[in-house]
Amino acid sequence: MSRGRRLRAISFVESAAVLMCSTSLSATERNLPGANVESVVALANQLSPELAAAALDADAAAHKVGAAGVLADPTVTLQAWDVNGRGIGQRWIGFEQEFKLWGKLDLERGVAEADAEAARHQSRAVATDLIARVKAAYAQYGAAHRAIDLSLGLKRRLDEILALLRLRYGASSVDQQEVIKAEIEAATAETEVARRQGEAKAAAARLNALVGRGSQEPLAMPKGFRPLKTKLTLAGVQELARVANPALATTGAQVRAAIGTKELTDLNYYPNVTVGANFVQRPTGDNSGMFMLGFKVPLQYEAKDAEQRAASSRLGAAQMRYDAIRIRLDGDVAEAWFGLEAVRKAIRIVEQRQLSPARLSVETARSGFAAGAADLATSLEAERRLRAIELEILKLKVEEQARYAELERLAGGSL
Repeated sequence: MSRGRRLRAISFVESAAVLMCSTSLSATERNLPGANVESVVALANQLSPELAAAALDADAAAHKVGAAGVLADPTVTLQAWDVNGRGIGQRWIGFEQEFKLWGKLDLERGVAEADAEAARHQSRAVATDLIARVKAAYAQYGAAHRAIDLSLGLKRRLDEILALLRLRYGASSVDQQEVIKAEIEAATAETEVARRQGEAKAAAARLNALVGRGSQEPLAMPKGFRPLKTKLTLAGVQELARVANPALATTGAQVRAAIGTKELTDLNYYPNVTVGANFVQRPTGDNSGMFMLGFKVPLQYEAKDAEQRAASSRLGAAQMRYDAIRIRLDGDVAEAWFGLEAVRKAIRIVEQRQLSPARLSVETARSGFAAGAADLATSLEAERRLRAIELEILKLKVEEQARYAELERLAGGSL
């Protein structure tokens, strides 16, 4: 085979290997979570031990309903009478069963169902809180990678300026101090890139921990911030929160459980009834039976009065907590909503009144510096000012994402 053919064959093999490697990497990248917020939220629902623990607590409370509102196990008795040297005179075989009357069983089941409902809403509260934190952390993760891009762009521009000054040094009016200053600025930009890369790794570790993964597990590159609804009204979000907020629903279920407990203590003055029967077996003569009906006499009125007063206090406390959470919820929603509106206004102001002039200033400074009509200080200042404005917008957008996630948490789900 000629040398040219061998080179072409090697080149073909290398190209195929690169293509296969890039295809494999792109497939791996597609399978990684982190490209969008939905992927990490789904992973949190699947892996988070915090959510699993809350779900198990709710499951345990639900199973308790099956043990409430049922009769106690009956008692079976075996008795021997007239036992002496000649043997056993009589054998009694019987059972006893206690019956809770006056609707006590239904009340016990109602209390258990209310407790199970409270546990279920509490589990949902844990889920909405975690999802809100995941969404805020994902915004920081995306912003960290965007900040790296901005820092790299500034570094490339400063490297270009430094290279141009070195070419001009000695051949024009550029002196050594300007070259040194450009070198210091380029080194500062490189330091900033390293710092931003560290922040991105920290944001990824924080996000992995929230979803229940190892801190160094790989994540896909973020594709940007998630889109947010802009047409929201304060009254609409407050109404949704009153209906769907899990903390308020939990307290409502606790009020219903306290009402049932209070009614049960009211019925403590009415005794339970015990019914029994015995079969009497005699060695001589006819066998016979016995029947028994008994109840406890409610003489300890002071103890029952104390239980009733305690149940009344617990019910009042539960009702006051419900009112307090309802009032505070309206305030928290209003606070988050006004904060979100303020951040959005700030973003519009910075984008419309600062970003465009800063970009124009950079273009003018670059053209002037390339033509030798603008000095180094003017060009550097324009570049730094543009990057500072872009980073400020990035910071505001992260805050917007976090405030929107907080509003969703208060509303009990996605808006």
